[in-house]
Amino acid sequence: MIHPAEQLTLPNRAAAPPPARFPLVAGVAPLAAAGVIWAITGSAFSLVFAALGPVIAVASTVDARRTRRTGLRAEARAYAAAVEALRADVAARHETLRQSAWARSPAVGTILGGADDAGRWHRAHGPTVVLGSGEVDSGLRVNGPGDTAEERELRRWAATLSDAPLAVDPRGGIGIVGPLPLVRAFARGLLVQVCFAHPPDRCALPAEPGAGWEWTAVLPHAGAGPPAQTVVVTEGRVPASPASGADPLVIALAETAGELPPGCATIVRVHGPLRAEIIASAAHARATRFRPELVSTEDAARFAASLREAAVAIGLVRHARPLPRSVALGELHGQGTASAGRGLEAVIGVGEDGEVSLDLVAAGPHAVVGGTTGSGKSELLVTWVAAMAARYSPEQVTFLLVDFKGGAAFGPLRALPHCVGLITDLDAAEAERALRSLTAELRYREEAIRSAGARDIGEIVPAAALPRLVIVVDEFATMLDAFPGLHARFVDIAARGRSLGVHLILCTQRPAGVVRDALLANCSLRVSLRVNNRADSIAVIGTDGAARLAQDQPGRCLVDAGAGIRPCQVATTLPGDISAIAELTPAGTPSRRPWLDPLPARVTLRDLRAAVAAERDAGREADREGYLLGLLDEPDRQRYRVARYLPERDGNLLVIGGAGSGKSSVLDALAANGSPGFERVEFVAPDVEAAWDALAKAHGELAAGGTGEARLLLLDDLDSLWARWEPEYQMKTAELLAGLLRDGRAYGLRLVIAVQRVAVLQGLPGLCQATLLLRMPSRLDHLAAGGDGALFDPSLAPGGGSWQGLRIQTPHPGPGARPLAAGTPTPSILDCAGTLLVVSAAPGRAAGMLRAAPGGRRTVVEISAPTPGRLARIEPGDAAPGTVFVGDAESWQAQWALMAALRAHAVIVFDGCSVGDFRMISRRRELPPALAPGRGHAWMLCPDGTLGRVSLPVAPRLE
Repeated sequence: MIHPAEQLTLPNRAAAPPPARFPLVAGVAPLAAAGVIWAITGSAFSLVFAALGPVIAVASTVDARRTRRTGLRAEARAYAAAVEALRADVAARHETLRQSAWARSPAVGTILGGADDAGRWHRAHGPTVVLGSGEVDSGLRVNGPGDTAEERELRRWAATLSDAPLAVDPRGGIGIVGPLPLVRAFARGLLVQVCFAHPPDRCALPAEPGAGWEWTAVLPHAGAGPPAQTVVVTEGRVPASPASGADPLVIALAETAGELPPGCATIVRVHGPLRAEIIASAAHARATRFRPELVSTEDAARFAASLREAAVAIGLVRHARPLPRSVALGELHGQGTASAGRGLEAVIGVGEDGEVSLDLVAAGPHAVVGGTTGSGKSELLVTWVAAMAARYSPEQVTFLLVDFKGGAAFGPLRALPHCVGLITDLDAAEAERALRSLTAELRYREEAIRSAGARDIGEIVPAAALPRLVIVVDEFATMLDAFPGLHARFVDIAARGRSLGVHLILCTQRPAGVVRDALLANCSLRVSLRVNNRADSIAVIGTDGAARLAQDQPGRCLVDAGAGIRPCQVATTLPGDISAIAELTPAGTPSRRPWLDPLPARVTLRDLRAAVAAERDAGREADREGYLLGLLDEPDRQRYRVARYLPERDGNLLVIGGAGSGKSSVLDALAANGSPGFERVEFVAPDVEAAWDALAKAHGELAAGGTGEARLLLLDDLDSLWARWEPEYQMKTAELLAGLLRDGRAYGLRLVIAVQRVAVLQGLPGLCQATLLLRMPSRLDHLAAGGDGALFDPSLAPGGGSWQGLRIQTPHPGPGARPLAAGTPTPSILDCAGTLLVVSAAPGRAAGMLRAAPGGRRTVVEISAPTPGRLARIEPGDAAPGTVFVGDAESWQAQWALMAALRAHAVIVFDGCSVGDFRMISRRRELPPALAPGRGHAWMLCPDGTLGRVSLPVAPRLE
């Protein structure tokens, strides 16, 4: 019985209703009624009702019988549906019971196929073996009142579970009777199950059963002992003596039952490959037929080999030479032996058969290393790299190290001349840059191999012409968690790396589900230190052995290099060992680096000039013209390159960057470049008046046909200046800028404009042919400025940004004054000779300043001085030469005759007036020059129509 009896109930079959009887009274009653009516009325028509009685009676009888038949059919259908539902329920329960039974007692075929490796030596149920598949009691009971043949068959079917395992306890001994070939095949299946269920340290096969059983010598149980249980397989009456005092588990084979040794609790007769029966058993009824579990000698031999491999991997099979608890790298005899071969063989530790060496070329081309925290992963990687460096020169192999734990473990390896880079804790941009550099390295190697006329790196002569590159990645799972897209890049490297001489060593704490099949397919070399669960061990080496390694033994690992799994104790490498290897490495040409460090945070013009010289010495084409703009990072070409700004080629340049991003330094550096091809470079100070004058002057020169010289105009903080101009000046500035940016090229004028944001000057990017984007305060600002989201980095140093889709570091200009554009000096109002007409928003203040000014000897007349009821009118003839007339716009309107008479030969000064006041008094539509607040400047309109600025005297300080 598989489960305690579970009760099910048959549906009740409804009882058949009695047949309908003829309604005699209902048929006679109408006859009597019709006779009474005829007797009373004498109407013959009433006799018609007499015929209705028999008609109604017959109709009622027919209807009752029809209703009875319909009900019987409906009840039969309901019963059939209920029985069918019961059958479906029983079938589902049978399937569940069957699956559960096979899960508890797996078939020999399941064990041999490896589908139940997780249950090897781990099963918690009692020691049972499966004889085969047949019928057993299901534990289901169907109750109910019915006793038809169909219902009896349903009860029998529910109580019987077919194709279920027939399991027995082998400890009482199992006797097998039948033709010897079939009996031996059946016994092999039983022995496979026993060895699968019991580990070698608890169960032993002390002696080989004899001819035909040679495969058992490979079992890890063979010769083991003294265990708690021995297994004896015998063909005859007398079993071999047990290896211990415990009763042996006997599997006896014979052609007849009389030849079996006495005491077998279970006896089976095998009739054929598909039929056997139980002769005696405490668990099953006599004569129970079943399909036996037969195993061929070849399948049994393969099982024995795989079982021994698993036992060796976890240390259940002991050898004469135990592994040491620790070993130093310097103690290994294979270290320090230089090799000129094309492989990468290196001794990393000690195994049961001596020193263990790994060869990334022969056993690779790539390797996967698994191990939990504290298992010695980092020590293994350091030792492996150091061992390769000790045997091969930098002309033969180089290392690129990637550590997502911060780089502390790989730090000492940087002393090796073989080390061409150490990458630690990348952000998204740096990770993408690293992968682009590696992709470029693959292209470089493809071209180098093609140029050498070879098909792969192994055919290049000499071998040192292209060293192999080993990329070591610690915490591979952590890297993929941060950047899932990198897995596809590593798959590409793994697929192409063999022929190109690029090898991967990928190390992770969680191998299961992280290193996918597409990558594992190219990682033939597997190493697993202790892991936390069986799944991680199986993912790396195909067995669960690494999950059984001792926690107190760091550096103990299992190695699968294609010739079976073998244990190894990894050597310990000290910083002194690495230093000694570095000192013994012959000096040579520095190794080519596939990965360049990120751009420096500070670059000077001197650095750029040195880089230009290096480019020319290397034979690389370098632009000889243009301004040195910065140092470009080209990971796709594995190099830095000097970027130049050539105004004739690149047009107007827009520099965008947040506060402190280095915008002004870019303009300073351009100015400090000198004038390569341009006769004049003018830096316009970020000043309201200076910027306006420079734009107006440049516009005037263009209107006059240009100056005939190439000129570069640098405008800093234009958006800040824009915010300080009045709306009319903003509109005019936009008009001036558009004209200069659009038409300046024809006259040799180029503009470089620096702004923080382009939101207030939305048309500006469209008029500038080139854009240099520096650090922005947010990703939104970066994108709004037209930047590539992948190049946004809020941590960039001042001067860092992007140029033409690449990362750039612009130069710091160094000491020196800016070459500011020459401005027109502002004359003082006190220097103006002749009559002055001052239109002031505060005439009293203006008159007081003029009177109190040093050297102020002129006559100051306030035309806005009030008189009772009206303004005093002044006649033109009252004005003496040199007189200063001061009034507000309203007063001058009232004194318009005076204004009209004097303006032809007098200077008009507008102090604190609005543009509207200026236009009303001057009768001119042009905008006067912009005035910076707080400087004491005013507009000055000369008699000849010249419009400019004039400075007012400073008001005296009150003591």
